[in-house]
Amino acid sequence: MPSQIRRNESSIEVKREELIQHGMNVFQSVGAHYVCEVCIKSGNSCCHACSHLEEGIGCQRRNTACTAWLCGIQKFLFDHIGLIEEWENFWNQVPGQMFRKDRTPEKVEIASFLNIENLDNETGQKLANILRSYVEQGGNLDKLERRLEKKYILENLERSEYTEDEEL
Repeated sequence: MPSQIRRNESSIEVKREELIQHGMNVFQSVGAHYVCEVCIKSGNSCCHACSHLEEGIGCQRRNTACTAWLCGIQKFLFDHIGLIEEWENFWNQVPGQMFRKDRTPEKVEIASFLNIENLDNETGQKLANILRSYVEQGGNLDKLERRLEKKYILENLERSEYTEDEEL
């Protein structure tokens, strides 16, 4: 767990860089970075137009928005391992996230960190191997990612409509 600056009864004050590092630790713990490697090497990286993306290597300057955001394929992975809601709830605590921009203050108060103790990267590795084979057989990761992204957008809309109906 990142070092804590100050802890109140209901929140923890942390540095922006610690949030980013925590997010990257979760990515490593679940094997999401293996999926990113496949996408980057295939030329279908979701970050393709970002000035901080180094060809064939990946991001050279992460921020909170980029760390928090999951492409459709990553959402599939996080959903499959039961971590998507916790991931989204964690990053919803962090202000200042914009499209590829970070206006997050240097210090942020959050309720808690994600628990990464019981995570393993096996599922992420397996998914990366499947995607690698998919690409080798002529599959288009960009189309797959967009299809999965739409699936999760629709599911979120359905969930929020259901919740609003329940509150009435």
